[in-house]
Amino acid sequence: MSDGSFLDAGQLAQLKAKLRSGTTGTPAPAPVSASAPAPERQRDPAASSLPDLGVIFFSGLSGDSDPYDLLLDVSRFVDGAGFGAIWTPERHFTEAGGAYPNPAVLGSALAVITENVRIRSGSVNLPLHDILRVAEEWALVDNLSGGRVDLAVAPGWHSRDFVLNPEGYESRGQALNAAREQLQQLWRGVPVERTDPAGERHDILTFPRPVQSQLPVWLTSSKSVDSWRFAGEQGLNVLSALINFGPAELQKRIDVYREARARAGLDPDRGVVSLMLHTYVGVDAYEAVERVRTPMTEYLSSFVTQHATSGQSESQDKSRTLQNLDADRDEFLEMVFQRYVSSSSLIGDVKQARQTLEGFRDMGVDEVACLVDFGLSKDEVLASLTRLSSLLEKGA
Repeated sequence: MSDGSFLDAGQLAQLKAKLRSGTTGTPAPAPVSASAPAPERQRDPAASSLPDLGVIFFSGLSGDSDPYDLLLDVSRFVDGAGFGAIWTPERHFTEAGGAYPNPAVLGSALAVITENVRIRSGSVNLPLHDILRVAEEWALVDNLSGGRVDLAVAPGWHSRDFVLNPEGYESRGQALNAAREQLQQLWRGVPVERTDPAGERHDILTFPRPVQSQLPVWLTSSKSVDSWRFAGEQGLNVLSALINFGPAELQKRIDVYREARARAGLDPDRGVVSLMLHTYVGVDAYEAVERVRTPMTEYLSSFVTQHATSGQSESQDKSRTLQNLDADRDEFLEMVFQRYVSSSSLIGDVKQARQTLEGFRDMGVDEVACLVDFGLSKDEVLASLTRLSSLLEKGA
C-alpha cells in the first residue's frame, strides 16, 4: 500500500469540534455486509465461502528487535498453512516502514524459503524507477520462485520519496499507467525502445526472461473511486484498504469495478479484489482488543504523522488539521482505533474473524491480506495466524 489518510478535511474539522466539546463517544460497530448481493465469482464450487487469505507486511514494527526475523518466520509458517500470498511494500525514508525499501529484494529472500505462496509486491511505486530495472528484478524473483510472482503497482504518494525522481512527482499518475504498460510489454517479450549516450536508438529486451508468460497485476487504490473504475476497464486486479472509507464505501467501489469490467467487455467476475486488514486473532475478543490497543495506537500515530507531512497539495487542509490536533491527538487516535476494531479489521476471536470474513466475502472481496507487523511480537503474530488458519483447515 502506498497512499492514505483516515478522514477527509471536513470530517477532521468536525472531529476537532467534537473533541473540544467532549461529545465524541465510541463509534458503534458498523455491520460488515453488502447493500446488494455481490456477483458470483468464478471459483471452484468446492472452494471456501470465505475470501482467500494472505499476509501483508507494511510497517516493519515488531515487539521483537528484528523485523526481518518476523518476516521470514511468518512467511515460512503461512507457506505451509494454506495461506495464498505474501505481500511486501516499498517504503522509503521513514522509521515506520523503512525496513522495506525494496520488495523485489525481499521477494527474492521469500522465494527461496517458500514453495507454495504467491510472492507479491504491495506495492511497487513505479514512477520512482526505471521500468527496465523493475522488469529485470521481478523476472529474477519469478525465476527464483518458479513462477509465483504477482505485482501490485502504485503511483507513490509521499513527496519525500520523490527525491529519487523529483521531476516525476506531479505527473506520477500518468507515469504509473505508462510504466505499467511498458512493464507488461517487457514481461511478454516485446522490446521497448531506448536511446544510448551517443543518441543511437536500441530495442531493449530485459533478462532474465520470467517463468510466467503474463504478469498478474494489481492496482493499489485506497482513495479514488476513479482508480477502481480504471482498474476494471484495464482488466487489472485491485489492492485496497479501509483507510479513507468504510465497508459501505468499499461495497460501492467494488460495484464500480465490476461494472467497469463488464462495460469493457471483460468478465466482471474474474477480477480479484484484495483487501488489507489489520489482523490479530486472540483467545477471546476482549484479550485481542486489549492486546493490540497500545501497539496499534502507536502504529496509527506514526501513520498520522507521516500523512501530515506528505506534501500532497490536495491534502493541505487535512494535513494542517492533523498537525494541530495537539492535546486532542490521543482522543483522535482512540476514535480511529475504535473504528478499525469495530468494522475495519480482523481483530477479535476466531468466531468474529469468520463472521468478518464472511461479510467481506458477501460484498465481493476475493482475498484478505492480513497486516501483521504493527508492533506485536513474533510469537504473538504466529499464535494469531495459527488460530486464523483453523478457518482454512476447516474449509469454512
